[in-house]
Amino acid sequence: MAGLNRATPPPDAPMRPSELPLPDATTLSNGVRLMTLPDRRAPVVEFRLILPCAGRAYDAPDWVGLSGAAARLLIAGTPTRTSFEIADEADRYGGYISVSANTETAILSARCLASYTEPMTRLIADVLLNPTFPADEVEIDRANTLQRLRLQRSQPAFLAEERFRTALFGEHPYRRLAPDENALQRWQTEHLQTFHATRYRPQGATLLIVGDFEPEAILKLLNDALGAWQGTVAQDPLPAPSMQNAEVGWLLVERPNSVQSHLMLGALCPPRTAPDSLALQLAVSILGAGASSRLFLTVREQYGYAYSVGAHLDYYLRIGAFVAEAQTATENTHDAVRQIRAEIERLIQEPASQEELDATRNYLIGRHM
Repeated sequence: MAGLNRATPPPDAPMRPSELPLPDATTLSNGVRLMTLPDRRAPVVEFRLILPCAGRAYDAPDWVGLSGAAARLLIAGTPTRTSFEIADEADRYGGYISVSANTETAILSARCLASYTEPMTRLIADVLLNPTFPADEVEIDRANTLQRLRLQRSQPAFLAEERFRTALFGEHPYRRLAPDENALQRWQTEHLQTFHATRYRPQGATLLIVGDFEPEAILKLLNDALGAWQGTVAQDPLPAPSMQNAEVGWLLVERPNSVQSHLMLGALCPPRTAPDSLALQLAVSILGAGASSRLFLTVREQYGYAYSVGAHLDYYLRIGAFVAEAQTATENTHDAVRQIRAEIERLIQEPASQEELDATRNYLIGRHM
């Protein structure tokens, strides 16, 4: 075609006006905050239950990792269902059910075809209210977790993040990344039952449901299925984290004979609720989100110092953390660190162009479309 320049990409199309729907919020009879968003474009329903005080930070100091085991084993059995029956039942409903724990929260996730919303809701209620933590399942999970932990400790990325969290948080429980091996070898069914009884409570929990359902019917169903789930979590025992890094400077983790370095640079920052959090997210995205970011274009494309590089924000309920990260050949370590720091300093000192701001803003908006 005459006049077509294949070396220049076509201009970006203008962003179309968009308005994301907002969920309806109410409270169940047991105190759970319910947020619903009917969406009938597909005959499916998604559930997310967030328990705010059931993550690693809430483990007792000599039981670090118990929260993760309690989450994984919540679907290991109830008085009326085995782990296989739970998985098979969820599969027959055209979906799944899983539970995981992170730094602060435990999250139960489930999905089903819309026609099976009621039985899936009752399955969720059974595993949530009546987990038995069978001894044989505890032993299987222990062996799997121990094997996974030992594999992780051979990986540069895991070792770097473990050290990085200590540099950020010091002795604060937010530093915890993995189970303590000594605790892992000790916990039994009764320890998991105690954690569940004290941490898996409805007060303060949030349940999000999106999909093909009738709001009034789902509200009635939830109050019936979860009505027996009662109680509150003990007062939050976590101290407020410091706003200053516990350590600064070069911190090295020795890994003999490694052919690559995993780099992490960062600092603590205000939480997501801070007034300027969106501006900070935009700035960090300009720096290191995607293949058009400054770090990607310079550290990787221009200089070839790293084959993986980027920057992001990690958010906790009380604080945030800025992280720039790269993987590089050992001989390029100092050059990669120098260039990453140079790009961070350039972002601080030099205003971004309007074109760069618009492109990054459109990228962030597009991720939610």
